[in-house]
Amino acid sequence: MNKDNTTEVIGAIQKSMELMKCRKCGCMKKSFESMKSALSDASNNDYTVLIDEIQNALDLTEPSEYT
Repeated sequence: MNKDNTTEVIGAIQKSMELMKCRKCGCMKKSFESMKSALSDASNNDYTVLIDEIQNALDLTEPSEYT
């Protein structure tokens, strides 16, 4: 991911969390967990804001009803 795309990615995450169906999707939660893990492992982490937004999205997820 290019750092220039961070704002666009954050916007997409926020928009997806506005939808109840996305909050209940197991695939969405797993995707966020994978993204957070990959970005957190970066040696030079310029994605702190994105990681925080991913955590906010994870906090909004609900028990999975489907995957």
